[in-house]
Amino acid sequence: MKPPSSFTPELKTESTQVSYRFRCPGPGGFQCTSTGLVFVMAQEAELLYRIVQWDETLLKSAGKTAAGPLFDIQCPEDAVRQLHLPHCETKDALLSEGLLSVVHITDDGMSVLEPLEITDTHVIVKVPHLSAFGLAWVSEVLWRLWNNVHPISGQVLLFLRPPNPKTQRQNLNVLLLPSNVPLEEVSRKQPMSVYIPAPSQCKLIEDRNYTAHCPTAQKVQPEKAEFDLHFGPNYHPTFEIRLPANTEQATVTVRDQTDADVWKHEFDLTGKVFIHLQHQST
Repeated sequence: MKPPSSFTPELKTESTQVSYRFRCPGPGGFQCTSTGLVFVMAQEAELLYRIVQWDETLLKSAGKTAAGPLFDIQCPEDAVRQLHLPHCETKDALLSEGLLSVVHITDDGMSVLEPLEITDTHVIVKVPHLSAFGLAWVSEVLWRLWNNVHPISGQVLLFLRPPNPKTQRQNLNVLLLPSNVPLEEVSRKQPMSVYIPAPSQCKLIEDRNYTAHCPTAQKVQPEKAEFDLHFGPNYHPTFEIRLPANTEQATVTVRDQTDADVWKHEFDLTGKVFIHLQHQST
């Protein structure tokens, strides 16, 4: 199959719930720039999809653990042939046979679909009929991997809140998340903050302690935090960094419990970021 064509979906937000819409012009592969999902279409059709909350009890009863967001997808019957779900695995983890599967949830219950193929970035599955689809780890295989240390592909996201009107002090929120959590979903949960674009990729290990460092900060809290795998619906900051008034430039470093750097970025608060913050604080 030819590489999929990229598309930017139409977004609709109600409260903090994001819905995505796109009309596929005909047969072929189409990749969403917001979620990473790839739809292999048999015909022209409109896609409607959104991320919904996992039922952890249902997953545990099947010996599964969520490995990505759960997507509720609506489309005319037989229009979608395949679905490619973005995963957060490293190449080494992909060598573990049986680790990943696709969970399909309908009104009739939950079923588990074996992947047609697992690439470096996606899990490919044939679509029986549309409803809710999500990636899951097999708990037994995952347990063995965690004992041998199982890093995932993660991301570090930065959100700057408007200055305090009295002190002009700024708060920078640092979020540690799996790489297959869409940025759009996280941004909508930070309505009073400005996203600071930065190379976000890193490797993270669940239940390991991490620390955030910023030489210009007045305070960083908490002093350390465990990385937990979260796939929504809420995305809370892992660290809060308090910056002095009129800070124009800062460097943030995230380190693991061995004090090794796992991520580092220098950013400035001038230009568009400053204009956005001034607008929000007035």
